[in-house]
Amino acid sequence: MFKSKTKYTWEGWDSSGREDWVFNVKHPCELIGVHAKLIDNQLREGEKIEYCIYAPRISSTSTPFGFKSEESSCGVCMTDNRFIVTKNRHIKDIAPSLTSIDFKDIVYFNIGSALLLSWVSIAYVQDGKLQQMPILFGSNGRHHFEKALRAYKKYCLGLNTEEFNFDTFSASGFIHKISDNIHRSHLKTLISQNERCILTFSCQYLWHKVTENRSLFRKSRESYVASKATVLFTSKALLIARDGLGTSVGNCANALNIPLDKVSSLFFLEEKENDNAIHKLRINFIKEKDPLDISLMSLDEKAEIFLNNIQSLLGDTKQKEEQR
Repeated sequence: MFKSKTKYTWEGWDSSGREDWVFNVKHPCELIGVHAKLIDNQLREGEKIEYCIYAPRISSTSTPFGFKSEESSCGVCMTDNRFIVTKNRHIKDIAPSLTSIDFKDIVYFNIGSALLLSWVSIAYVQDGKLQQMPILFGSNGRHHFEKALRAYKKYCLGLNTEEFNFDTFSASGFIHKISDNIHRSHLKTLISQNERCILTFSCQYLWHKVTENRSLFRKSRESYVASKATVLFTSKALLIARDGLGTSVGNCANALNIPLDKVSSLFFLEEKENDNAIHKLRINFIKEKDPLDISLMSLDEKAEIFLNNIQSLLGDTKQKEEQR
């Protein structure tokens, strides 16, 4: 068995970045390849390590949801105040990269899978601009990234549910209300300890418009490309799980997690288009100047009433986040 002579467990091991498994370690020094030294040297005195992951490179460089990344092995270290991500493309003359993402700069994150491919993408603000940190990895390691994201969420501020007149539920007592098995699987693994579930509903997620060209004497007609989605509102986040399009339906899903303490305002509008009710969520963030627009269809009455009143719930978390 290989044995290092230094504090770095795998120093001297010639890593190709094509190891067979995604794994977690207790300290960055146990990571494979260049990731160990890069992250260890970045740690600050007194910084608490929450979770460390090594993910070997895979051949895929893009996902069905548009997230793209170069083929590279990755090291991820989550501490008590930031994510440290290293990437090594294993190409001569291309140096490994390191990115530090403070919790205060995170806006939202995505996690999803399509058969053997999985991904995480962290959206964060750097120098006033929204950036994405996508990480692609084998699906056999998805549970490690889910655990890291749950650990991050314990640092997110939540609603004081006792102030509002509605029932809340533990994840174990609520998750069965999500009817779609794949969406349920993706969402339940993102609910952190002490996070309370408030409402869930099924709907259609609208991707984009398409124009149907008709004959000379008939007007063109616009319609939407949509996929099945599930919305989950908790004491800490707005989560939306949605299917992929085309042949990926049933095999591909992505979950968006928007921490409520990152949201400054949320507007809910209803528009009529071609006899269809289009429900639009416009989410404004405390740090990011550009809003996130989400369009949904097929909402039930209970969901509409809740979303119309959602803005009144956000004041408490917004005030706490701005005071940080």
